[in-house]
This record gives sequence, structure tokens and C-alpha cells, in this order.
Amino acid sequence: MLRGAFPTAEAGQVRWVLPSRLQSVETAFAMTVHKSRGSEFLHAALLLPERTSPVLTRELIYTGITWARHWFTLATSDTGGELLVEAIARRVERASGLMV
Repeated sequence: MLRGAFPTAEAGQVRWVLPSRLQSVETAFAMTVHKSRGSEFLHAALLLPERTSPVLTRELIYTGITWARHWFTLATSDTGGELLVEAIARRVERASGLMV
């Protein structure tokens, strides 16, 4: 059953709500960076995870930013920007087997 998850005032607790119980909501679409390749949107937002990940690379950040036709929003809990800097420094290492 489809439900929305909302954090409660108690740390770590989640309240599950049926969509039919919500008032004044606006539909939004979300997809992964990889699913959206080749897409373009008026406004794109990229949400970074709380911790680093091997898939968080310069190429992924670039792809997320270039979805945006007019404006882009970066959402992160990393106030110092270390996660973004680390992601930009990490490049995809291809394993095609071809010699360079």
C-alpha cells in the first residue's frame, strides 16, 4: 500500500500516512540520475546522501546538474561541502579492457 513517510518530533520516528489523508499537496516526480540520462527539466534538484558512496562521482554530479535547463538546486546535509568536494574528486574508472 502506498504511504507517505514523515519524521515526527521524536528523533528517529516516522509517521506513515495514506496519500488520501494529505491536504494541499503538489505532485512531484523523482528519479535517479542514471534513469534520467538524456532528460532535461526546467528545474532539477540533486539530493546528496548523508555519507559518501563509491557511486557518488564527478560524472554523476555533472549529469545531475546538466538536467537543469534554467535552474538547479543541490540539497545536502553536509554544510561544510566536504561530500561534494570528495565526489567531484572521484572519477569513474572504466573497466572496458581497452588499452589507452
